[in-house]
Amino acid sequence: MLPRSLFAALVLAPNLLAQLYPPFVPPENPQTPAKVMLGKILFWDEQLSSDDTIACGTCHQPEFGGSDGRLGNGLHPGRDGLYGTEDDIHGSAGVVRQTAAGAFRSQEPFAFTAQVTARTAPTTLGAAYHSELFWDGRAGSTFVDPETGQVAIPLGGALENQALGPILNPVEMARQGRTWSDVRTKLQQVEPLRLASNLPSDMVAALQQNPSYEGLFAAAFGDPTISAARIAFALASYQRTQIPDDTPWDRYVAGDSSALDATQKAGWLAFQSTSRCAFCHPNPTFSDDMFHNLGVRFAAEDPGRSAVNPATIGYGAFKTPTLRNAGLRPRLFHNGQSPALGDPTQVSDPASVRNVYRNGGGVDTVNLDDFMAPLAALGVPDRDLDDILEFVRVGLTDQRAALRLPPFDHPDLRSATALPPREFGAARPGHHTPFLIDHLPTFAGNDDFRLGLVGGRANGLGVLSFGVQSIEPSLAWFGLPVHVEPMLLLPVALSGPSGAVGATTLAMPIPEVPGLVSLPFYFQLFAIDTGAPLWIASSRGYELTIQ
Repeated sequence: MLPRSLFAALVLAPNLLAQLYPPFVPPENPQTPAKVMLGKILFWDEQLSSDDTIACGTCHQPEFGGSDGRLGNGLHPGRDGLYGTEDDIHGSAGVVRQTAAGAFRSQEPFAFTAQVTARTAPTTLGAAYHSELFWDGRAGSTFVDPETGQVAIPLGGALENQALGPILNPVEMARQGRTWSDVRTKLQQVEPLRLASNLPSDMVAALQQNPSYEGLFAAAFGDPTISAARIAFALASYQRTQIPDDTPWDRYVAGDSSALDATQKAGWLAFQSTSRCAFCHPNPTFSDDMFHNLGVRFAAEDPGRSAVNPATIGYGAFKTPTLRNAGLRPRLFHNGQSPALGDPTQVSDPASVRNVYRNGGGVDTVNLDDFMAPLAALGVPDRDLDDILEFVRVGLTDQRAALRLPPFDHPDLRSATALPPREFGAARPGHHTPFLIDHLPTFAGNDDFRLGLVGGRANGLGVLSFGVQSIEPSLAWFGLPVHVEPMLLLPVALSGPSGAVGATTLAMPIPEVPGLVSLPFYFQLFAIDTGAPLWIASSRGYELTIQ
């Protein structure tokens, strides 16, 4: 990394780095079209996760600036474990906690719902320019093959390191104890991108030529061997193509004076001068590739860089993100506390980007970075701050990403297009009102489909009602709502730690029968619960459609 003094010198001579240069490519992993295509397919395949629900692209969507467009549904309660408090984190929803065998397990603070990451998803757009990745830089430059222990890339392998982390992470994509052997076995068995739709033409052509992962790996590497290192090499090669270098600013510095409007030009001028933004966000990457403490939250909640490298002074410091395509991101900062740049609450929210910089930091002023002086006290008027935000929001946005145009084109994920299970009717509450864990994909041929049943006291009994007809409006049997015309009543043991809610997981393979597609099936769970009338609690009705 360049010393800060050199960055300052470069800021004073912006034309020296006016154009975005090609990213470094480690010689151990040269770019090839076949390898890039394999990486693109892997990146957008939900089958890379243990339960077919999460792809890399689920949390890193170009149209949302390379971050997670689902942030409204991914809330982490923060260190205090309480939702609705100031330390809440806008993270990314991952998987429900699962054992190696696929049984659902409660995991605090999320219970039996999808776990959420403790930081917001960093952008993958332009990630090739960083020497260390993740908010704390734990994905370093030296890439060690996780299966052999050998150094595969001595320098410049941060993307390869970053690519592998989520695949075995039990919050993000994996069952507990998932191994690279598990990943390899699954990829050998599945049809690539089976769950995706609306595939770009280049992906269609690649899959017509090589309809299996072994064929795709052979095209990329010369033989069909699937390994962790090769997965990393392919994913990193694809990500090195995700360069948002066609922004209005790029066209402006190339000589098109009309590429920025008057407000954006004023913002660009203030960005370089009085506001001092360019010291930490120098062009053309708009990141200094370093770590800074902005005092956004108390460092004790998340120590940031110092947890990775205690020898640094980075207590509470986080990586400087590129500002390219920041205008597309729904939330900002490492914890997502700031609303989007175009959100009106940038003015009123004390946790917004605008106000954190205006006030010289967030709530924790103990270990602030040297550059975090209050811009208001430095004489930077609010008008300049507004112009800067407009420059970043519009002037640094590559519309190809916003519109999903090459190289940012991608298929539609099943999780974003499939109809969710329908709940209907009323539940009968108790101490632990029953419900189903029903978010796994219900496609014909899903041999690993599982249904989670939760309710009543641990080590109690329940009954699952299953049928092909719903009862709407429901019938009442001694006050108990009945929503399904049952074909089968299945007794189940709801296990768990003493005093906790009961739960079990049913393996329900879905045969690959075309006639099943679009058929609905109905479920309702009843459980013994001393907190319910007549000691019987019930779930709502659930309609699951094979799709």
